[in-house]
Amino acid sequence: MFFLALSIFLPPFGIMLLAATDLVYSQMSVKNLARSYVESFTEYIAHTIDMRGSDPTRIEIPPYENYNLSLGLYTYLGLGGRPGLLSVIDRDGVPIYGSEGLSRLFLSSGENFPMGSAKEIYDENGEMFTVAVYPSGHGDLSVIGAVSWRDLPGFTTRALYLWPILMGSAGLWSALSIWNLWQKVIVPLRNLEHEISSLEWGEEVPAERPFDAISELQKLRLTFTRVAHEAISRVSIIRSCMSDMVGVQEAERTKISRDIHDGPLQDVTALIQRIHLARLPSNDADDTKRELDLAENIAQATVKEMRGLCDFLNPPWLELGLDQALTELTERQSVQYGVRIFLDVDEGLELSESVTLAFFRVVQEAVTNSVRHGEAKNIWVDVKRDENGIELCVQDDGHGFDMAEGGTAGLRVEGHRGLSNMEERMMLAGGRLKIISYPGEGTCIRGLIP
Repeated sequence: MFFLALSIFLPPFGIMLLAATDLVYSQMSVKNLARSYVESFTEYIAHTIDMRGSDPTRIEIPPYENYNLSLGLYTYLGLGGRPGLLSVIDRDGVPIYGSEGLSRLFLSSGENFPMGSAKEIYDENGEMFTVAVYPSGHGDLSVIGAVSWRDLPGFTTRALYLWPILMGSAGLWSALSIWNLWQKVIVPLRNLEHEISSLEWGEEVPAERPFDAISELQKLRLTFTRVAHEAISRVSIIRSCMSDMVGVQEAERTKISRDIHDGPLQDVTALIQRIHLARLPSNDADDTKRELDLAENIAQATVKEMRGLCDFLNPPWLELGLDQALTELTERQSVQYGVRIFLDVDEGLELSESVTLAFFRVVQEAVTNSVRHGEAKNIWVDVKRDENGIELCVQDDGHGFDMAEGGTAGLRVEGHRGLSNMEERMMLAGGRLKIISYPGEGTCIRGLIP
């Protein structure tokens, strides 16, 4: 975070530093230029006085009564007008010609001017002047020349007064920006990162409290809160599904155990008894043959029952496609339950193994429920293709029922897992299930695979 703030602060600070450096060097250049200029024309006026004698009236300089400290044009023979301020004083400091204000500024500065060199001095109003003094050759007169920095052309000289204010304002603005960045972005982001990293996903949600940050981070926090709620909901669903799976597995194991105990196990026990009777010493050949024939019949019935149980657990007809699998299933259920089942499957349907198995188990469970709970006499099973995908419909003429509040989840809570299992099978296959039922109007179960 520190480096982020530094990376934001350094570029404008570097630009301001470069601008200030360039301004300082530009001002130094202007100062040197102003000094050279003042020194040159002051020296020239002094030499001109020497050539004309000690009478300064021969130089075309307006009397000081007509001058002040603002920019003026001094004029001398042969060169015409030049910008600047001029004043000629005698050895006692009495102004003779030129700007009285310049003479007064020079005399009141109290500085020892090295003859022929320019210096910067300030008047009583804080205005800066570059001033140079040059004596005439006769030594009884001194020429004072000056330019006001206020009157120098160009932005650079004016920026001399403005750049501290500009730099201070820019620095203050940068500091306020970084402080605002720290308070509104960095600190909230660090707090959010700490809160999210310490959160137990699926168990907790971020605390509901004010979040003083930029709107983007506020939206991000709301998103995290929504994701946390969804994670809790998903964990709850997963746990419920796992519990259901365990329950279904245990129920299936119980059913298989009961079917084996009541069917094949009893048959095998009877088979053992018949073999024991066949081996009795008192039996004649006819008795032994009769007992062995009965044992053979029991063995064949046991094999048939075991084969039916295997077919129920892992139907081999699924490998032949949905049409053949549903045909075999509905024929067996029709005989088993004594109901009429009407099957209609569109030709040419090519479905994956997972979808075929899902449709098969849904039909198997739906028919069983229609007979056991709805006491249906007629059941219609249709598999059609339309613009929405592949649709399975199982309709019966049974008693129907009221859907519990909460749908299949409510039925599952009440202990009715059949419909919930069908819904989960369709979801695992990438589809959805819809159940329509009213008391006295039968039940319709629709499964759709997009």
